[in-house]
Amino acid sequence: MEHWFGDAVVGRVLWARLGAHMVITHGQTLIRPMIVIVSLVMSSNLLYDNHGAEIQQWLTQHL
Repeated sequence: MEHWFGDAVVGRVLWARLGAHMVITHGQTLIRPMIVIVSLVMSSNLLYDNHGAEIQQWLTQHL
């Protein structure tokens, strides 16, 4: 096993424990805004992937 791979696994475990602790302690006040933000980012990404050329053309004409 390479050294970087072990570091990556340890990092993931630590971040998973930190995330689980944050959810348990802060719960709803942390998760709801994160779901909204992730949903907006994913929707924006899909919109840009499908209509990026049209968006850029409109922006160059109107800005």
